[in-house]
Amino acid sequence: MHKRTARVSALAAAAAALTFAVAGCGSDSEPDEAACKEAIAQQLKDAAAGKEGAGEEKPDDCEGIDDKTGQRLVQEVTDEEMKGIEESLDAP
Repeated sequence: MHKRTARVSALAAAAAALTFAVAGCGSDSEPDEAACKEAIAQQLKDAAAGKEGAGEEKPDDCEGIDDKTGQRLVQEVTDEEMKGIEESLDAP
C-alpha cells in the first residue's frame, strides 16, 4: 500500500510543479493541442519519476498554445493520471 501512496504523492507533487510558461510564438503553423497534451503527459511522467528539470519549461509541442488552453490541457492530463491511480487502487 505504501508504494501506491508514494506514487500518488509523487504525481501530486509533479502536477503542482508542472508549469505552463508564457512564451512568444513566431510560428505560422496552427498549434496542435493533441501533440501538446502528449508532451505535457510525458513531462508529468518525467517529473513523477524525479527526472531533473522536468516540467520547468513549456514543451516545444505547445508553442502557439495560449495559456488558458495550456492550463486546460495540464488539468486534463492530471485528471486522467489521477483517475488511473484511483482505478488501480480500487482493483483487487
